[in-house]
Amino acid sequence: MTEDVLRAAHRVLSLGPDPDGVEARAALRLACRTADAAADDATTNQDRWTFASLSIAEGIDRLAEGLPDEPLPDTDPPDLAGVAEAAVREPLRALLTSLSALYATAADRPGGPPWRQLAWAAVTQHLDRALRELP
Repeated sequence: MTEDVLRAAHRVLSLGPDPDGVEARAALRLACRTADAAADDATTNQDRWTFASLSIAEGIDRLAEGLPDEPLPDTDPPDLAGVAEAAVREPLRALLTSLSALYATAADRPGGPPWRQLAWAAVTQHLDRALRELP
């Protein structure tokens, strides 16, 4: 079930959403909550899942700076009880890779607001760090 949700978020990102839009920010929050839930349920590598979750959360905070507060679709933390670590890791890795590419492309796009380009570049760095942390 969790893998399906992560893959669905990955597909939405492939449509090229606005990096500050609801879809991208909801996918970021889903990735963060998934990594956090994996850390709670992990029997090994709990610290690596936690560090990945914290890196994603830092990216979310950086992205939110300067944006108006707008409600995002509510996403409950996934229930990962009994789910194999690999079944979560690979779809999460794909989602984080897509998100990182989205924000890197936005940061490199000419003509964008410089303050947003800096924010998008920072998000990319945090997501890349999260990817390195995944066990």
